[in-house]
Amino acid sequence: MKKIFISLIILTLFPQFSHAFEKFIPLELFTGGKIRNDTEIKFTKANLVFGEKKKKKIVGPENWNHPDTGEKIKVYKRTRKGQSGLKTQLFTITNDGQCIGRIWDSRRGGRVIKNGCKFPLGVWKEGETRSFEGSSGGKPRKIELTILKLGKKQNSGIKFNWKLYNMKNGKLMDDNDYTFTPGKAMIELNDKNISK
Repeated sequence: MKKIFISLIILTLFPQFSHAFEKFIPLELFTGGKIRNDTEIKFTKANLVFGEKKKKKIVGPENWNHPDTGEKIKVYKRTRKGQSGLKTQLFTITNDGQCIGRIWDSRRGGRVIKNGCKFPLGVWKEGETRSFEGSSGGKPRKIELTILKLGKKQNSGIKFNWKLYNMKNGKLMDDNDYTFTPGKAMIELNDKNISK
């Protein structure tokens, strides 16, 4: 009984102990850049070839003119060499700094993506899930991110689940687990191959 009473006092006086572990996730974990000690999301320089077969590259930041609005937006360009040629995606900070997401994708003739979210940014808790609404090529989508593993050090890697839903019918379209590590960007992708 005494241990329970002491535990309740500690949780009342120090509520941070009752919450799941949380950490600031920097943009440099996505780009493969050097992890800084501060907690500010900054567009730092990126120029990294990565992936098991070294077929992926991320560079930036660079300015991109939005084809619909004419707005000049700071982006990172990620390319991947594949059997069908070069795939290019542009990424920017979205959702009030909670993510970096695609804003343009070269596949299917090229399409603009509104409010994309592909990687968590800022302070997140291990086990936390957040949902975001956007669109891809004008089609409404919901994105759900769940933090699966969050290292305790600022220079630790991260593993998270990313789901994409069709908002018209609620159907799950994509379900992937991603692992990112400092200096290397994405090191693992577990595509759960949702039948479409």
